[in-house]
Amino acid sequence: MPNQSTGTRWSSTEVAMADRTDAWQEVLSGSYREWQVPQRLPATFYATLSRHDFAGTELVETICDPCVGERTRKQVHRDDELYIGVQLTTGGRERFVIGDSGVEVASGDLVVWTTDQVVQFEVMERLHKVTLMIPWALMRERLPERKRPPCGGRIESRSGVGSLLAVHLLALSNEIATLDSSVQGSVSRSTLELLGIALSGQQQNATFDASAAMLLKVQDYILQHMHEDDLTPARIAEANGISLRYLHMLFQRRDMTVSGYVMHSRLTACMNALSDPPWHRFQLSEIAYRWGFNSTSHFCRVFKEKFGQSPSDARRAATAS
Repeated sequence: MPNQSTGTRWSSTEVAMADRTDAWQEVLSGSYREWQVPQRLPATFYATLSRHDFAGTELVETICDPCVGERTRKQVHRDDELYIGVQLTTGGRERFVIGDSGVEVASGDLVVWTTDQVVQFEVMERLHKVTLMIPWALMRERLPERKRPPCGGRIESRSGVGSLLAVHLLALSNEIATLDSSVQGSVSRSTLELLGIALSGQQQNATFDASAAMLLKVQDYILQHMHEDDLTPARIAEANGISLRYLHMLFQRRDMTVSGYVMHSRLTACMNALSDPPWHRFQLSEIAYRWGFNSTSHFCRVFKEKFGQSPSDARRAATAS
């Protein structure tokens, strides 16, 4: 009988609610090198992670609710081996900050990052991603013409070799559990060769750029002030020293609107509060006003449009679970 790939699987449902933050930090560190989770997760936080050894690399598939994580300078210096992460996002949205620059990724996007850099991530809506973690020593051995690790940034995944790489990673994640170990070496070499070609065609403007960094700055400002009901696009633009036209352009490039992002952020914060036991003693109107809504009826209507259930039903479901 063929010797198939072995893997491990983890789910937050197997962990007590009070322990999920620590457990999530531990499983992240065991899969993507050392990370820390600086904010406590809500009791309803859900995540699954499966990991497969793959001819000297690791293939990691993750689904998780909104959360944040960071890889600090201290953790980078403690690491004794450089890894390259190649991530395909298949659902949801996530943003990275690497050094002073950042990028947001959504379904279909490919991004490369390295473990020798300080990194922060924020999952903005339930995320599904597939990541290949490659030791730099192995990549350099298989691709001897590549003298330096790749720079962090996007790989064009809508066309050309990047599109082939995205399809390949998705197929690999679907078949890795049944892949005969006797062919894994050959498949690994093909994967790294395809990655090498995609990286060689990586354009300068595919790396982290100034507009992405400005967008992250603006989004951070919105998250800090979304409880204020006068958070208008004009005020946001003025506070960040940019024109209103440029503000709208930053969001349009990512198929978003400023008002849509403010509404999304407020509703997500309200959903997290409704799901979190310490907030159960607060009335719906108090939660709505806490995050910038000045009408309970308007809050209930837009909440149901986004989540398919009323705020009361969301709270009951969280209490029952």
